[in-house]
Amino acid sequence: MGVFSMTEEEITQTEEPNTTDSEVESVDLWITTNDVINFHGLKPKNFNLEKDNTTELNNILTQWILQAQSLIETYCHREYTSETVNNAVKNICLRLVSNMVTLSIQRRDTPIIKVNDWSISTVPSNIFTDDLKNDLKPFIKDSSNDYKKIDFFAITGDD
Repeated sequence: MGVFSMTEEEITQTEEPNTTDSEVESVDLWITTNDVINFHGLKPKNFNLEKDNTTELNNILTQWILQAQSLIETYCHREYTSETVNNAVKNICLRLVSNMVTLSIQRRDTPIIKVNDWSISTVPSNIFTDDLKNDLKPFIKDSSNDYKKIDFFAITGDD
């Protein structure tokens, strides 16, 4: 039977990080969770979390920020980083995440809406609203506003 030995430095380098599935890894966010918390006036109790459980609140908001960023990038046909994103797009992302928060709270508190005496409805799930899409129009990338693409035609005079 052989002897296995490692230095303390080698052990530190090979140990896996002590994380759980709910913890969010470091990602490129355009806005911070504090931006959303301040904009919306959120507290952990809004999500039925313990009063001081800001870690779980931040994890939820980080996931929603990433989802909002993905919706915006897909809609605009372009990729942004926190370094290249325009402040107007950051504001749209903040409002989109705020819509997600509002929908979540509404669905939890009032899942069914009474429209009149005879009909009921559920809370609408439209978070990517027309006003957000209108604000994103200048940032949509298509062939007419792609400044890196050059189209040219050669006219040779031959039929």
